[in-house]
Amino acid sequence: MVDSNLDIPIIDMGGQTEEAMAGQVRAACLSSGFFYLSNHGLDEGLLEDVFRANRRFHDLALAEKQAIKLNHWHRGYQGIGTSKLVSSARFAPAATANQLESFFLRHEVSPEDPDYLTATLKGPNQWPGDDEFHDVVSRYDIAVRNLARDLLPVFGLAVGEDRDFFPPFFEHPSTALRLIHYPPGAGGQPGSAYGIHPHTDYGFITILAQDDTGGLEIQTPQGGWMPAPPLPRTLIINIGDALARWTNDIFNSTPHRVVSPTARASRYSVGMFFDPDINAQIRCLDRFTGPDRPARHPTIRYGDYFQERLDSNYPDRVAATATAAT
Repeated sequence: MVDSNLDIPIIDMGGQTEEAMAGQVRAACLSSGFFYLSNHGLDEGLLEDVFRANRRFHDLALAEKQAIKLNHWHRGYQGIGTSKLVSSARFAPAATANQLESFFLRHEVSPEDPDYLTATLKGPNQWPGDDEFHDVVSRYDIAVRNLARDLLPVFGLAVGEDRDFFPPFFEHPSTALRLIHYPPGAGGQPGSAYGIHPHTDYGFITILAQDDTGGLEIQTPQGGWMPAPPLPRTLIINIGDALARWTNDIFNSTPHRVVSPTARASRYSVGMFFDPDINAQIRCLDRFTGPDRPARHPTIRYGDYFQERLDSNYPDRVAATATAAT
């Protein structure tokens, strides 16, 4: 159930009908745009394992991580200070780079796919030479993608459509699992305040597991910031710009940021970005438009929109693209 005493509600996935849960999700999306999900079904042991894998990867020597540097298809290692928020729905370009490093795993693409190596994001994943890491991260990727699919009927009902509305847009979802490390803060040096600068997410929903360090903050309607602290045995979910576009911005793709950890501690998180098929067409639903509220966004092909955002914010990827083209 929703805990009305919290600004960010807790929604219990266990023992509720889809209709009851959809009403709570709708209320969250009309307000904070964030909610905690309890009784989500992800195995606690698997969550612990994926955080151990996250730490182990980021403890590798830089040369080992650079060997699988972020490629043209946005998969692999992204180094510290190599992403910078230039394109965001509500914010001016950031003056400094994000203070984080991460490992990206995206949806698998078969070499038999006719678009393999030619279409947006349809390329190979990159892995470190660690079989246990590969096994744990792959199992977590599958589990959290399945959770996201289970939530699609709830979101369909939440936007006022039927439970089968969204699945056709996610027959081949665009997914990214991101294992993030925020190193200890740089003690007030320029640009060190933010692990990630204020932004909105690009896609449909983000499902985040965070350690107990804290640092995630969301913007309030008044323009201030409030913490979204880790709560035991929950995941935190927020909606992104793609879902906001479907609802003509009535559902709230809420700005958020990560404040850098203290000088004494790192922060780790694992995010699943669950987005539509590359070829999905996204347009404002009629129920969210009218004479006094015309559609704010044109219809878009998701892949075109997403590639523009990536190219703007990840210079590593643009450099890899240029290399691949030569």
